[in-house]
Amino acid sequence: MAALAFVGILAGGAASPSAAECPAGSADYRTYQGNIVFERFDDPHLGATVCYPTRVFPAMSPSRDGFRFTSDDGLSWFSMSGAGIAPGTSTREVMALTKRDLMARSASITYERSKGDWFVLSGHDGDRIYYQRTEIDGDQSAANTLFISIPVEQKSFYQDIIARMSWSFRSR
Repeated sequence: MAALAFVGILAGGAASPSAAECPAGSADYRTYQGNIVFERFDDPHLGATVCYPTRVFPAMSPSRDGFRFTSDDGLSWFSMSGAGIAPGTSTREVMALTKRDLMARSASITYERSKGDWFVLSGHDGDRIYYQRTEIDGDQSAANTLFISIPVEQKSFYQDIIARMSWSFRSR
C-alpha cells in the first residue's frame, strides 16, 4: 500500500499546443523534470481530453475504443478510451464492474476514490503499477477512461507525470 501512496494526492484528435492549460507539477518536479513539456490531446469523438508529456510518450496509435500512447522504450504506456454504458448507470456501478475486472486478472487495488461522476483505482498488476481514472458523462450514457501502466521500478520518474495527467483528464 505504501508503494502507491502518491496517488492519494490525485483528486479524431491531435495534441494541441495549449500547454498553458495543462496543470503545473510539484516544486520537486520542476527541479528534476522541468524540461518535460505537457500538451493537451483532445479527441472530439471520445469527448475526452488529457495533458500528457509528448516526449515521454511519443508514439500514438488508435485502438478499437480510443488511443494508446507508448514510451520510446515500450515499457510504459497510457490509453484514453471511451465506452457506452446503459443510461442511468451510476459511477458506483461502473467502479464495481471495473474492480471485478481488475480482480479477475489478479491485479491488486491499493487505492480507490470516488466522487460525483468520477473514480480512481490504482494498484499493482504483476510487476507493473496501473492508475485508472474514469469519468461518467453528464447523461450517464458513456464512460471515458485514462489508464496508465508503468514498470514498478520507474515509479519515481512517473509519479508527478501521473498526477498531472490525472488532474488534466476531463470528459465533456
